[in-house]
Amino acid sequence: MKKTNLLVALSIGILLTLSCSDENSNTNPNDNEISDDDGNQSVNPLFVNSIVSTNIDFIRDDDSDAFMNIQFIGQEDKEMPDSRTDELFDTGTYIFEVNFSNGEQIEIWAHSSFDSEVVAQEYANKLTGRLGKLPDFMRNELSHVVLHNGDAGAFAESESNFFVIYSINIDLRISNNDLEETVFHESVHATLDADYLLNSEWLQAQQTDDTFITEYARDNSDKEDLAESALFAYTMIKNPGRLPSNVETWITTNIPNRFAFFQTIFN
Repeated sequence: MKKTNLLVALSIGILLTLSCSDENSNTNPNDNEISDDDGNQSVNPLFVNSIVSTNIDFIRDDDSDAFMNIQFIGQEDKEMPDSRTDELFDTGTYIFEVNFSNGEQIEIWAHSSFDSEVVAQEYANKLTGRLGKLPDFMRNELSHVVLHNGDAGAFAESESNFFVIYSINIDLRISNNDLEETVFHESVHATLDADYLLNSEWLQAQQTDDTFITEYARDNSDKEDLAESALFAYTMIKNPGRLPSNVETWITTNIPNRFAFFQTIFN
């Protein structure tokens, strides 16, 4: 009987040891190396994606912004791309002009389905300060914002320099403290993609680093790596120490060429 108890105790001890090892296996972002068939080591992405999976407040509510005022300028017929439908044109779109301290303006086009100027402006107002937090050169390139009533994921049009966002998604991103980062991410697509996605220096930086900071960037490297990496790099460049120290170390260790690339843009 005593011998049986001893064997049971030893078995439990081994299981507990294995369990503790599993729990601690992902605590260090530098402990995620894998090897390819040739034995060369590479590093797994640090996060699933840059915004909703990180719990990092990259751009804060109290960061300075250039927003000055917003005014309603009327209703017009506009092209309003919408991922939920093939219908492109909207009649009676609510047009708001947003003014910034550097003298630039951006129009927000709110879909007629908001049904009133008051409701349309309520949602336009949720974007103004976030637009004001963008780097000046990105905001200057942004043509306008398409604002839809309803729910879908935001997306951008790089050739025409605008992005599309939805009211329910805006409220969700605000509740998760992610709207600033969403506006930044889509603005990168809208203002930087056309110039840099096929840029030889960017492509060389990608190839030399040979890893990605998020799974989303890795799985969509030709379209999403620029915007995903930009948010981390911009935060490090403009607000050193805001990212957790282990994340900053991971970036300078594993994607130093991308970081250097963004320093030439954001500095």
